[in-house]
Amino acid sequence: MRFILLIVVFCILGNYQLKAQDSISFTKDFRLYEGIYLSYQDFRYNWPISKEKIITTINKEQLDFYSNLVEQNVIECTERDGSVVKVNPENIFGYCQNNIIFINKEGDFFRIPVFGAISNFIGTVEVVNYSPGFDPFMNAPMNSTARKTQEIRQYLFDFYSGEIAPFSLEKLEAFLKRDDAIFKEYHLLSKKKKKELATKYIRLYNEKHLVFFPKD
Repeated sequence: MRFILLIVVFCILGNYQLKAQDSISFTKDFRLYEGIYLSYQDFRYNWPISKEKIITTINKEQLDFYSNLVEQNVIECTERDGSVVKVNPENIFGYCQNNIIFINKEGDFFRIPVFGAISNFIGTVEVVNYSPGFDPFMNAPMNSTARKTQEIRQYLFDFYSGEIAPFSLEKLEAFLKRDDAIFKEYHLLSKKKKKELATKYIRLYNEKHLVFFPKD
């Protein structure tokens, strides 16, 4: 029995040392490479396509270069193997600028204000509502007319799975469940308190569970 326990301990220590050797934690001093992430995997491994490899007529020196780039119909760039590819901006994962991450949600790119294992961010989406018109001559409703409005939506992003989901207490609890102590404490709160303290518990979780990127 003691032999089995020793094996388990050595495995845990070995995995920890391997992680420490092959990866580096994301802290305020960690610098992400700037560029566009064609996929979640590119983001996960800090492998963006750099500005120098993007083929475009847009001025690369302007501050809103990336926000203008993702508004194009197509992005043309040179891949790591030297091949030139064309991608639809709606299909890329996101981009990084000045160490700030912007991720794609249904064609819109939203800034992650505080990045961690669980990230909480706000996005503005366009919503189409239909309201019936009124015919004064017939004294009756006419065909409905479309009216576009902007609505603010809240999202959760899970770093290790890449899942982007609309914010809900149920989804947040599902993410927090990976830490038994934090989850139990949060789960015991009233629904009102869960809403009020959601940001606090995300911060507590992220402080205990750092994000790791592979080393160069």
